[in-house]
Amino acid sequence: MGFFNVDFNTLVWQNLPVRLRGNIQYAWLKCLVAPVKYVNGLFQSNRNNNLYILAHNSQLCFMEAALNDTFDNVGRGIFISDPTYYDPVYLYEALENKPVYLDLVSEIGTHIIPPPDPVPLYTEAETSLFADCFIVNVPVAVIFDTDRMKALIDFYRLPGRNRYSIVTY
Repeated sequence: MGFFNVDFNTLVWQNLPVRLRGNIQYAWLKCLVAPVKYVNGLFQSNRNNNLYILAHNSQLCFMEAALNDTFDNVGRGIFISDPTYYDPVYLYEALENKPVYLDLVSEIGTHIIPPPDPVPLYTEAETSLFADCFIVNVPVAVIFDTDRMKALIDFYRLPGRNRYSIVTY
């Protein structure tokens, strides 16, 4: 038995003098202790909730465990992945003698354009700090409230990891 686990019925019986240990006296003292038992139950549930929060932090495995405990306790299929990252392509003119430049359609396939030909272009959102930092993958079979899941992710994520997306698979 731990420090915070108290059996109030046994405690009342043990602290009752032997000559007063009758059914009526014991029932009366149990009624007096009932509000204390109620407050102790609230304390225990709050303590267990706080211990759970302290056991889970913003690390990937703990965030996945918290999401699976809340939304998918049976299948445990929720996982977090990194988004696809594209190296940024910088555009230069041909006269600048830089590795990549914006060319005309008629120049495709000539020796002026370095490989790969044609060069893929990506938007700023795909290559910059405005892209997603991580992706939460949720199975299609899991029924969840998006706002509640976002609140749980925001509670556990690092403050600098601003952008994320929730994707079903």
